[in-house]
Amino acid sequence: MSDSTPDSDVLPTSTADAVAPDAPETRPGPRIRWAGVVWGLVFAAAAAVGAALTWTPRALDDLATIVPQLNGPTLVAGALLVLGALALISGLVGLLRHAQNASARHRA
Repeated sequence: MSDSTPDSDVLPTSTADAVAPDAPETRPGPRIRWAGVVWGLVFAAAAAVGAALTWTPRALDDLATIVPQLNGPTLVAGALLVLGALALISGLVGLLRHAQNASARHRA
C-alpha cells in the first residue's frame, strides 16, 4: 500500500452518509397507537358492563322488564349520550396523540 491511497473507513459507505454525516444515529422507538389503546379499553369496559348486567338470571329478568318500557325521548337521550361519549373518546385520543407528537418534537 502506498501513502496516496485513501483508507476505506474514511470514505462514505453510502450517499446518505455523504449527504448528512451528522445525522442522529439513534432512531426513535415505536410510537404508541393511542386510538387502539383507548378504544380497546372502551370495548373492554363495555363488555364488563354487559357481563355485569346479564351475569345472573335475576339481572337478565330485570333487564328484560326495563327494555320494553323505553320510550322515544329516552332513546333520543341515550343516543345523545352515546354521541357525547364518542366525542369525548375522540378528543382524548387527539390529546394523547398531540402530547406524543409534542414530546417527540421536544426530544429532537
